[in-house]
Amino acid sequence: MLKFRYISSFLACCLMSLSINCIAQDKDKKPTIINLDNSAPTALTPFNAKYVVTRGRLTLGNIKRQLTQLDDEKFVFSYMSDLSFLILSDRRKESAEILIKDNKVQPLRYLFRREGTGTDTETTIKFDHVNNKVIDVDLSREIECSTDFHWFDQISYQLQMKIDLKVDQKQYEYYLINDDKKEKIYTFNIIAEEELTVPAGTFKTIKLERERSNKKRITHVWMVPELGNLIVRIRQEKDGSEQADAQLETVTFNAIK
Repeated sequence: MLKFRYISSFLACCLMSLSINCIAQDKDKKPTIINLDNSAPTALTPFNAKYVVTRGRLTLGNIKRQLTQLDDEKFVFSYMSDLSFLILSDRRKESAEILIKDNKVQPLRYLFRREGTGTDTETTIKFDHVNNKVIDVDLSREIECSTDFHWFDQISYQLQMKIDLKVDQKQYEYYLINDDKKEKIYTFNIIAEEELTVPAGTFKTIKLERERSNKKRITHVWMVPELGNLIVRIRQEKDGSEQADAQLETVTFNAIK
C-alpha cells in the first residue's frame, strides 16, 4: 500500500514570449511552457508550475508549485498537492513567506496544512532572524535548535537550491525545520547531466540524488539550468520499488493571478 508520508513536499519548470512561440507542443496541444516577459528565467523569476504524479501506470494526482514576488526582496513560495490511491487521499498546502538578501533565502513564516485519510494537521512556524530563533506559533514557544546554522523550512530551502545550483559544485547541504517541527539536514549530490523528456518537453538537466542514511529509500531530482534551475522531475523509490514520480506538465513564468 502506498504511504503518502513518503511523498515529500519536495515533489513537488523554456523560454519564449506570449507572442506566442512555446516549446513542447504539437498543433493540437496547448502550450506547456509560456514566458510572459520574453526574458530568460532566473532562479527568482516568478512561476506557476503543474506536475502529474504517477506510480508505475497509475496516476495519483497533481502537484502545483508557485513563486510569487511581493516586492523587490519579498517572495511567497508555495506548494499544493492533491493525491489519491484506492481509498486513500492526501491533500497538502505549504507556503513560505521569504526575504531575499544577497541571494540568501531568509524564511519569515511557514504554513503547512494536510487533509485526507488519517489525521488532519496544521503547522505555523515563524523565523526570527534578528534573535536567531525559530518559533512554534501554534504552541507559542521557541523550537529548540542549534544557533550555529541558517535554518530553512521544508519548502524555502528548495528556492535556495535553485539559487545555489552550479554544475561545478557537486554537493549541497541545507538545515531545515520540517512540518513536524523537527531538525533535518538535507544533502544533495549532483550525479549526472542528462537529457530528459517529461510531458512539458525535452530538456538538458542536472540530476541530483538526496543523500540518506537509509539506503532503502532513494530520491532523485532533475533541474533545468535553462529554466532558472526549475525542477522538472522528482522520483522516489523504496526497496527498489517506485513510490512516486512527479513530472512537469506545464509552467508559466512571470505568472499573473
